[in-house]
Amino acid sequence: MSKKIQDKKPPIDKSSANKFLRTIPKNEGLDLYKAPGEFTGKTATSLSDLADKIKSVDIRAVNYHFKRREFEKWIRNSIGDEELARRFGKLSRELHGEKLRTAIINTIQVRLSELRSVTS
Repeated sequence: MSKKIQDKKPPIDKSSANKFLRTIPKNEGLDLYKAPGEFTGKTATSLSDLADKIKSVDIRAVNYHFKRREFEKWIRNSIGDEELARRFGKLSRELHGEKLRTAIINTIQVRLSELRSVTS
């Protein structure tokens, strides 16, 4: 009898949740570019800030950073949220434009809800 291996999320402790929800210094934030050398003037410094900035930033910036896996890398390396970075890695590379924007925002908002439920 073989048991199906499930993809279970590791439980989140309050300390980790608070760490992932924090605002980091601007110099560690994610500067959003439309293309190399074309800064949008927006820098994300937290997960909620990233979701807000993605809602309004030029769609070229969303496509640019996603294609280069920069959202995923920043979330892993600067925010420290391996689980959210993994979820970004699973988003379809075929997504672009407004469908991509919506998928990214939804992914972040689900994670924010999970994290906030642990801290409240």
